[in-house]
Amino acid sequence: MLGILHQFLDLKTLIWLLPIIFIFHDLEEIITIESSMTAHKGNYPKTNFVKLTIRMREKLGSTAAQLAVSASWILLITSFIALMTARFSFNGGSFLLFTAILNLFILQAFMHIVQTIMFRGYTPGILTSLFLLIPYCLLTYYFLAEYGQMDWPLIFTSFLVSLILIPINLVGNLLGRYFIR
Repeated sequence: MLGILHQFLDLKTLIWLLPIIFIFHDLEEIITIESSMTAHKGNYPKTNFVKLTIRMREKLGSTAAQLAVSASWILLITSFIALMTARFSFNGGSFLLFTAILNLFILQAFMHIVQTIMFRGYTPGILTSLFLLIPYCLLTYYFLAEYGQMDWPLIFTSFLVSLILIPINLVGNLLGRYFIR
C-alpha cells in the first residue's frame, strides 16, 4: 500500500504539506476551544492530570483569539522550516529542523489522545490528531527513511532540537496572552 503512495506523493510534497496539516489541526482547536471549555466546565474528572491541564490551558490562553495568535506564531515558524527544508535539504542540507517539528507534532497528537482519555470526552484537536497529524507524521517519517534522509544520529539530534523548539513555540502562547486579554 505504501508503494502506491509513491505515485501520488514525494518528499517535497510532504514538506510543503507540513504547514497545511498544522493549520487544519489548529483550526479545529481554535474553533472548538471555547465551547469545549464552557460545555465541560466542572464536569471533568478531578484527577491531578486534568487539573494541571486546565490550569496550563488557562495560563497559556484559553480563548479562540489567544489560540489564534499562538497558532499564527507556530505557523510562521513551521512555514519557515518547511521553506528552508524544501529549498536547501535536497542540495546537501539537513532535515534536522523539519524532523524536530515532526517530533513535536507527533508529541502534540499523542498529548491530545492522552487528554481525551483523561478527560473522558472530546478535547479540541483530537479529530485532526487522529486523522491528519499522526498519519501525516508517520508517512513523512517513512518517506524520510525511504529516501535515505533519516538515520539514527539525525533522530537523536532532532529530539534534542525538539526540546529547544518547545519554548520557542510557547512564545506564541505568551504573545496571545499579551495581545488578547
